[in-house]
Amino acid sequence: MGPHTVRYAVFMALLVMPVGAVRAQVLQREAPLTHTPATLRAALEYGYPAPDLQAGQSVPLAFGLSALVPGAGQAYNNDWIKASVAAAAELSLLWAWYSWRSKGIDGRDGYQATAHVHWSPVRYALWLNDYVTYLNTLPGGIPVGAEPIVLDASLFGVDLSQPDAWTQDQQVAVHRLILEIRAVEALVYHPETGARFSHQLPFFGEQQYYELVGKYFQFAPGWDDYVFLIRDGLPTWVDSDGIFIASIDPEQTASDGSKPNVSPRFYAYAERHAEANNFLRRASRVTALFFVNHLLAAAEAAISAKLHNSRLRTRAEMGQQAPVLRLEYRF
Repeated sequence: MGPHTVRYAVFMALLVMPVGAVRAQVLQREAPLTHTPATLRAALEYGYPAPDLQAGQSVPLAFGLSALVPGAGQAYNNDWIKASVAAAAELSLLWAWYSWRSKGIDGRDGYQATAHVHWSPVRYALWLNDYVTYLNTLPGGIPVGAEPIVLDASLFGVDLSQPDAWTQDQQVAVHRLILEIRAVEALVYHPETGARFSHQLPFFGEQQYYELVGKYFQFAPGWDDYVFLIRDGLPTWVDSDGIFIASIDPEQTASDGSKPNVSPRFYAYAERHAEANNFLRRASRVTALFFVNHLLAAAEAAISAKLHNSRLRTRAEMGQQAPVLRLEYRF
């Protein structure tokens, strides 16, 4: 028998013998549900990946980190893109708040200094005295029984531009003057409408003091560029012939609806005051946005941490499927 014949006989024997059949089968095994040594050995034995042993994220910790510093919770979750976005939003808000608040404070200090230098309750009181006389001379006017405001001599030595340097006596004198001013304001009225003054002068240094002197036309005569005359070294609105000059009535309305007797400094001050307050209001709104940014960042970090934990749990419960090729030889 030749060598080729022997080889052929062996090959045919292998094909026909059932015990010599070669079976190949693909087995699928579920991933273990717990991380025990036995399941890890099984993973190595059958060739599929071991369960993910990464620890879950703490949802309260993620929330608290971003509530304190937006982006910190996202960094804890290893989500660096979201961390960068939250941190950038926080820095942008901080910059806007600081910028607008600084401008607002500087503007506030500026308009208060302007009022100290250019608006005088003494000048305003002198105008009120002349204004009461003017109202009582109007034909058909309403009689005003206000007593003239008495200005203490010490008031003329008060440096209104340096209120921090006032003595106790000077503070008392200014306070008393404003009380007398308010008593007269409660009695006078506007000739065109017959309406009484809607506001009274707040006490020196109050926030409303700085607002009203540049908001309502009745306070316009207190500005140093308002039109008045000087007699015996004091402002007056009555000329040498006893005639009231036109600016005695700051509320007088021109045909175009303007107030011609109101001076430019009144309007400039009002604009500066409004600008400073706008900056402060913007800064106040940004403060609210800080809270919103912290809350949103904290909520997102907590949700992401919880989703991460849910994915780990699902992977453990559902298992990972991996095909394994096993060859069996039976003889």
